[in-house]
Amino acid sequence: MFIETLELISLGVATFFGMELIARLMHKYLMHGILWFVHEDHHKRVQRELEKNDAFGILFAGISIFLILKWITTGNPFFLSIALGMTGYGVAYAFVHDMIIHDRHLHLRSWGLRHQPFRELILVHDVHHKEGKGNWGFLLVIKGIDKIPEEARQKA
Repeated sequence: MFIETLELISLGVATFFGMELIARLMHKYLMHGILWFVHEDHHKRVQRELEKNDAFGILFAGISIFLILKWITTGNPFFLSIALGMTGYGVAYAFVHDMIIHDRHLHLRSWGLRHQPFRELILVHDVHHKEGKGNWGFLLVIKGIDKIPEEARQKA
């Protein structure tokens, strides 16, 4: 029972981090490609409380809800673990990416700029918005992949 619980927790954590990989790939190849018409309002200077881009979050919330229903109907905790990992990523995205990086809803960007590693994440993401390419991630800065501006390396 303990091993099974540990495996399910590990699956949920792996799903959380796997979502960043999925998000990076979707951001680069779909959001800045064929689905640009949905994502483009996210790149406007002034962010709104509701954007077309929020449809991506709704899509993944729908998948997570489906997995929870699958767990309820089958009793298989595998589905719940994946759903919880996805939901955790969605909550982290809403808080970190929308509220801290883009200053939406609770308007926490000025707070984030005073706290490392949020400062680094904000400045790395700002490069993406200035150049319109690169730095495809939402929650993690990956050294060697993401372009990190010099000012992000300085302490807050």
